Amino acid sequence: MILQAALLLAGLSLASGSICCAPRQFNAFQHVTYVNSSTTLRALYFIVYDAVNERFLVSGDRSNNKFVGTTKVIYDYRNGLAYSIDALARTCSKYSLQGQFEDQQSVCVPSDAVSLGPFFYGYNRNRLNSQSYTYNSTTADGRRQNVVTTVTESDCVPVVVTRTTTGGGEGNSLYIVGYNDFYPGIRDITVFDIPPYC
Repeated sequence: MILQAALLLAGLSLASGSICCAPRQFNAFQHVTYVNSSTTLRALYFIVYDAVNERFLVSGDRSNNKFVGTTKVIYDYRNGLAYSIDALARTCSKYSLQGQFEDQQSVCVPSDAVSLGPFFYGYNRNRLNSQSYTYNSTTADGRRQNVVTTVTESDCVPVVVTRTTTGGGEGNSLYIVGYNDFYPGIRDITVFDIPPYC
């Protein structure tokens, strides 16, 4: 009980049934690698994560695998909608979302995760103490996933998340996300504003 109270005072949220969770709101860069039998994608994205309002934003030029771009996608799970927005072209497409918000970014380590033990980046006093875990999950369309996640030991900030998905029409896939420049809180809440042309 004392540990939970200390974590909450530190601005962290322990979701029901979780070993630990990242802060409920954060900004970060994600280096993403996605591979299946027909596609390979490598990209650097900027993410704004808002668990308080069950939404997140991913920004970057997905079509050219560049971060610098004018596109962003807002995933609003509370309302079940996503908006793909190109501010330069002033275009917007809207579509329905499947699944649950909590399952999308793998930023909580569920209570049934198995510890893979400690993991360290760097050395001596400057090392980053981390913990690695593995667990299984099911996608919204019924495919099986094995997730391996490494989070900081002190505050559960994600470092690397790997999801191996099997089955379904897309075949098997591997999705790896490395986080950097992690910042708790949301620097600019207006990034979630939907433009009038949507």
